[in-house]
Amino acid sequence: VLMAPAPYAAPAAYYFPFMGRIEAIEVVKGPAAIKYGPSTVAGAINLFSTSIPENEGGGLSGSLKILGGEDSTLRVHGYAGGWMPMSDAWEAGILAETLQDRTDGFKTVDGGGDTGYRVQDYVGKLGFRSTAASGLRHAFEFKVQVSDEHSDETYLGLTLADFEANPYRRYAASRLDEMNVDHKAFQASHRVDFSNDTNLTTTAYYTETARAWYKINDVCLAGTDCLVGASRRPISDAVGDPVANSAYYDILRGIADGQIRVRNNNREYYTAGIQSVLGTSFLTGDISHFLEVSARYHEDEEDRFQNQDVYDMTSGQLTLVTAGAPGSQENRVGDAKAWSFFVQDTIDWGKLTVTPGLRYESIKLRRTDYALNDPARTTPIAVLENSVDVLIPGIGAVYYINDEWQLVGGVHRGFAAPGPGSTSDAERSINYEAGFRYGKGPLSVEVIGFFNDYSNMLGTCTNSSGGGCTVGAQFDGGDVDVKGVEITAGYDAADLLGTSFSVPLAAVYTYTDAKFRTDIGVSNYEPWNGAMSGA
Repeated sequence: VLMAPAPYAAPAAYYFPFMGRIEAIEVVKGPAAIKYGPSTVAGAINLFSTSIPENEGGGLSGSLKILGGEDSTLRVHGYAGGWMPMSDAWEAGILAETLQDRTDGFKTVDGGGDTGYRVQDYVGKLGFRSTAASGLRHAFEFKVQVSDEHSDETYLGLTLADFEANPYRRYAASRLDEMNVDHKAFQASHRVDFSNDTNLTTTAYYTETARAWYKINDVCLAGTDCLVGASRRPISDAVGDPVANSAYYDILRGIADGQIRVRNNNREYYTAGIQSVLGTSFLTGDISHFLEVSARYHEDEEDRFQNQDVYDMTSGQLTLVTAGAPGSQENRVGDAKAWSFFVQDTIDWGKLTVTPGLRYESIKLRRTDYALNDPARTTPIAVLENSVDVLIPGIGAVYYINDEWQLVGGVHRGFAAPGPGSTSDAERSINYEAGFRYGKGPLSVEVIGFFNDYSNMLGTCTNSSGGGCTVGAQFDGGDVDVKGVEITAGYDAADLLGTSFSVPLAAVYTYTDAKFRTDIGVSNYEPWNGAMSGA
């Protein structure tokens, strides 16, 4: 189930479940990523939420963890549930879970202010499954998850000198910055085992995410109209070069009077879809197969309804002077509809495992813009549509030399769709990887070399990627070569140290060499503005 707020309509938007309630993590890299999509460039992370407890003999069980720390930090995670017989043929399961997490924060705002966060997360699951006595095996599960987050966090950093003096400091201009996120997820799944070798799993899902990050955007001199913008400076200029922008830097610190403009990045998202996966195992001679065939219909939407407020900074205190009308900074809706299909066969033949796969994505994207003075959205001023249809093949292989050594390799197409209304092409690449794995006793080593041949690299402007562009805008980077090697090593030192508990040690090294094969020239996307071929 795709967890991003709107993976097609807003590929730069993010949501991440709170890890305190996650039961297991699976990292999928290389050709195996085409099973998930829509983006297949790097890989996929599967997060498994707490499952309904399996208790020997049935009944309920639970867990409660309480962690505390300085700065009034408190985390409570608890769940209870289990499976119980309903009849000879059916069992019912239930799970109730919550995560409560809060802290006052470890930073200090000039002149006072909050820097912590508060998280409330609730999960409920209800399951039904048939027993062996029922014949055909069925399993149903219904899941509801609701979470609320308030974080007093900011994008405003510190100058290098101020960071070296006190890395836990925050300037007075960031006092109002806060993130508020409300998230709801609903999921229903059904699995039927037609035999020991064949099963069908179908999942329907719907999520809503409301996200508003209220944060300082730029700073203005006293006695000027901050809405006009002649005297405005982005916070990156004021912090990046405090000497040339000393007047603006002093306003950020609250030691000079001026104005700041605070943007309400108010956005709402939804996703909805249904997907089915048919899996079956069979033999062709002495070769075993596990074949998966899947289809998914998905739709999502991003609604941007943003405004900006102007505050006076006077004697280190902030006072609202101009409240921006809702939708006066950005007023648009992006939506997407997508059909996805994949087929993948895991083939085992002696010491060799080969996994070929093919994914197909058919995506229709639309962006509807409204005038900034039209909060009721009576008439669109522009409707931009684009679509993408793509085949994404891949194949991976593992050869088991013996119980300790494995050779691995693969090649697959990397793909990332453009956003609604984007004039950029999709991101496309051919990705190669090869290497080996070694494991014996407490020692494990993996060395993988990779080469990613981009026919077009896609850049998406975000607040963290740099200035000079509109957040959400996308840019073509053209032909790019990325190569390198990843080395990981792990060792459990328990035997060496003579301890009765595990002492896992790990070392990770990645070398990357990336070069443009296209002259970019002047670009509004700061990370590669002025890049030349070979750079």
